[in-house]
Amino acid sequence: MFFAAAGLLLALVCRPELLRGQQTAMELDTLRVQAVSRIDRNLPATTRSVQLLTAEEISALPVRTISEILEWATGVDVMSRSPAQGDLSIRGASFEQVVVMVNGIRMSDPQTGHFDLDLVVPLEAVERIEVLRGAASSLHGADAMGGVVNVVTRSGEVPLSANIQGGSWRTVRVSASGGVGGERGVSINAGGEVSRSDGHREGTDYETVLFHGSLTQELSAGRIAAEFGASRRDFGARDFYAPYPSFEKTRHYTASIGWESDDAGPFSWEMRLSARRHDDDFVLVREDPSLYRNQHTSSQGGATLLGRYGAENGVNVAVGGEIFWDGLNSSNLGDRSERRGALYGEALVGELGTAVLSLGMRTDWHQGFGAFFSPSLSGSVNVHPDMRFRTSLGRSFRAPTWTERYYQDPVNVGRPDLNPERAWSGELGIDLFSGHIFSLSTTAFMRRATSLIDWARPEDALDTDPWETRNVEDATFRGVETEVEIAGPLGFVWTLGGTALSVDTEEATGYRSKYALRPLKEQLTIGMKRSLGISTSAQVCARHARRLGEDSFQRVDLRFSVRVVAGWLNLDLMNITDAEYADVTGARAPGRALFLGFTSGS
Repeated sequence: MFFAAAGLLLALVCRPELLRGQQTAMELDTLRVQAVSRIDRNLPATTRSVQLLTAEEISALPVRTISEILEWATGVDVMSRSPAQGDLSIRGASFEQVVVMVNGIRMSDPQTGHFDLDLVVPLEAVERIEVLRGAASSLHGADAMGGVVNVVTRSGEVPLSANIQGGSWRTVRVSASGGVGGERGVSINAGGEVSRSDGHREGTDYETVLFHGSLTQELSAGRIAAEFGASRRDFGARDFYAPYPSFEKTRHYTASIGWESDDAGPFSWEMRLSARRHDDDFVLVREDPSLYRNQHTSSQGGATLLGRYGAENGVNVAVGGEIFWDGLNSSNLGDRSERRGALYGEALVGELGTAVLSLGMRTDWHQGFGAFFSPSLSGSVNVHPDMRFRTSLGRSFRAPTWTERYYQDPVNVGRPDLNPERAWSGELGIDLFSGHIFSLSTTAFMRRATSLIDWARPEDALDTDPWETRNVEDATFRGVETEVEIAGPLGFVWTLGGTALSVDTEEATGYRSKYALRPLKEQLTIGMKRSLGISTSAQVCARHARRLGEDSFQRVDLRFSVRVVAGWLNLDLMNITDAEYADVTGARAPGRALFLGFTSGS
């Protein structure tokens, strides 16, 4: 299967005559960020802490997966086990407290957050990645406590882009994507990717196949858009979740169809139907599948309806609702079925370029734990054409997963009566910018979280007693994050992202928790990019990080690109200094590695 798909994509690489150049990068202040607002798509995001990673920026990074891209985002912690699996955290939140979306459609799995980055989108099909930091339950409901990541795919007429790469650990990756547009308003986009590797240590080998496609039909009154995606991941999972030589297979399928009206008048509306299915087959001992095996299939389906109103006096309103059905068929968790729904509204008042105030309200109802109200308030004011102050306050919550409620084995027992986690979050920020020469964004934030869920047991329990899930912890997170971009010094474009975080935890009296919070306490990333003439460029990415309770580490990656006939030859040197540090399992993270690839395009 892998080599057949690789051969098909390799054929696309050999068709340079189809190439027409690259798309241009997009500016945050001229683009509505889907993760931030449901208001009129022509309004920019100015009141929240947001980072955009554009296709142009991604193409210069020494990365192979969406997970690796996010490692260089400010305030983001990707706890990777291998390129096939990793957990995502923002502002110290757990991997269960972040929402992941593709084109605004929720991909976070109700069974477990371990699958949140199990996406169907090939790297070359990514138009941009939006990272919203901070509470977002008033927009996206459950689990948006630390933030939201939204992957936006390319659409419309897009030149064909193809890539082939190979390197350390017998790694091979082949991918291609592109789009065509017709005279009748029809556009079709598709992208595919296959990869395999022996892994950086025993039990981290993997094979993956990804596909994503979309079709858009422009009509006189609006447009119809449909999407489909599928992925297959087979990977060694040694020590991923338990100290055993495990193996795991996942399959992920997504589909959606929606209608969006045009913006000819003050009123517009959109509706969308979506469906998602995720299959997981986990074997505890790879060589003996009969010893212990978990098989799960989670399914989701639902509909959303949204209406917008934009007035000339600077008042913009969005009101909508959604209803979804979640299902689970599991050898360990049983067969489950639940419904959930929400009503929400958002209002934005003010004139862009001066002052803006945004108010959000959402009520979620879940069959398993009842109703929850999530308000938010944010605003910004431009005190100078090159200076903006902003602030936000919001309430968020996280729904217990099916694993936390229903998992059973001799030493771990889930409890179905868990309560949702709750949090209040606030932030203050300042943005400075001077055209394309200089920009700075600094944000101070705090999140007070209560009823945090952990596996725990009484302090006087015996070592043979089981761990049970309980609402046993409270925690206060305080931090500062800064992003800087400067063009010019020494001919480089310099980017810097820094985060400092402190965590105060309070455990319920009489209980011991199994998993301690291990967020990144400090993180600093530095990027240096320079064009060496019209045919050569280089980007160096350096990272310093320290996790709570652990030693710090430093890592340096490099991408060196040379223009060749019909494309670019890329040399990636990863972890150049061969820094030693632990991954999320406690084993050594990947050491020094080299990858050589060819990317078609101008």
